[in-house]
Amino acid sequence: MQGQCKGSAKAVQRQCKGNADLMKNIPTQKRAQQKLLALIEASRQSFIEIGYDNTTAKVIAARAGVATGTFYQYFDNKVDILRVIAEQRIAELAQKIPASEAKMASLERESPASRPTELLFLQVLTLIYEFHEHDPELHQVLEQRRGIDSELNEILEKGEALLEQKVRIFVQAFNVETPDVVAFNLFAMAEGLVHRHVFGRSTIPKNKVLASGAKMLASYLIQP
Repeated sequence: MQGQCKGSAKAVQRQCKGNADLMKNIPTQKRAQQKLLALIEASRQSFIEIGYDNTTAKVIAARAGVATGTFYQYFDNKVDILRVIAEQRIAELAQKIPASEAKMASLERESPASRPTELLFLQVLTLIYEFHEHDPELHQVLEQRRGIDSELNEILEKGEALLEQKVRIFVQAFNVETPDVVAFNLFAMAEGLVHRHVFGRSTIPKNKVLASGAKMLASYLIQP
């Protein structure tokens, strides 16, 4: 169940406790934890395959192989379980950022006279791309729902803030006026590029899009 609470019984309990404010109960027994995992995975697959509107607690429970009542032991409705899935996506993103930052630091050390700015932007773009590329259909469901679910919107904004902060720190290394404004604009352009390619069914190879995008974004900061 990639992308969900997983691992040993203690690991499952610890990870699921991170969503305690979104769930009615946190299971402590291994069997109950597995049922919860099955519900989360079943809801994720249902949202992807049949859409949010057609997904119900009964559909999720049936797909998970548990009673509908089990669903209501942990969630009031499908709104809550979608928020849990969103929280888990943000947690995954947070785990990936340190590795990406380490890669960026390595690039700065190893290629000071080459194309460090372009290569660093490529790392940023890749991180943003992978975040959107993972379950793109689910990402679209989340985007559609955030406009009418303020709590879900807050969760997703946390993920966007993590990515934008990464760009902001990067931009602050350059001598530019209003670095916050520049970072906002560059992040918006990067996200727009990624959205267009991931969700627009483009036939242009991913690596070419990212390489070209990194070069264009870097050109804004590279002074002639």
